[in-house]
Amino acid sequence: ESRWLPTLMCAQSNKITINAALGFDGYLVMRHGVDTDINDGPSPSTHCRSYGCYFCMDVVAPSNSTVDRTLDQQCTVTRPGLAPIASALAVELAVAILHHPLGAAARAASPEEEEEESESESGVGSPLGIVPHQIRGSLSQFQQVHFQGPAFSQCTACSSKVRLQWAEDGDAFILKVCNEPSYLEDLTGLSEMHAEAAVDDWDVEEDHDDLTHIEW
Repeated sequence: ESRWLPTLMCAQSNKITINAALGFDGYLVMRHGVDTDINDGPSPSTHCRSYGCYFCMDVVAPSNSTVDRTLDQQCTVTRPGLAPIASALAVELAVAILHHPLGAAARAASPEEEEEESESESGVGSPLGIVPHQIRGSLSQFQQVHFQGPAFSQCTACSSKVRLQWAEDGDAFILKVCNEPSYLEDLTGLSEMHAEAAVDDWDVEEDHDDLTHIEW
């Protein structure tokens, strides 16, 4: 998954990150959250992410996105206008961020809320309008909607555990992630969460004959 390392690097450096993902007839354009309470210390454990990143929406570690997937799932087959649309939106989102007084920390408000803010004394408005967190579009329905997503504390890319581990181990950490597919899930606690979820899927009851009856 080619997005993982750039996402981690930008999260560690608190840089603006614009991401575009394509399907056959759908697309996602989003900006990654940034640390909103930066202090003089280098530790990301003291920071708070404003919004989630691309990987905050997953509960599994990134893996090879070309194995055991159909062509449309590999983003190699798309409708002819999809890539230009997503690319243009990514550019416009980046420009909107750069023109906002708060930059990448801009709040993903609705058009009504953004208009109210721009008219208030605080002046927290962009000359170019709103700065959404996620733009999801569908060419099959010719629709486009905005979404917001919070940062995930167990994210495999921008969470404090991952960033601290990379800061401590450097390149050795990257190699371990590439060579051990389950390492990120173990580090962030996703493996434990999966195990707990699997246990919760079982409903154990005891009947009157003192025999254990298990229902799936």
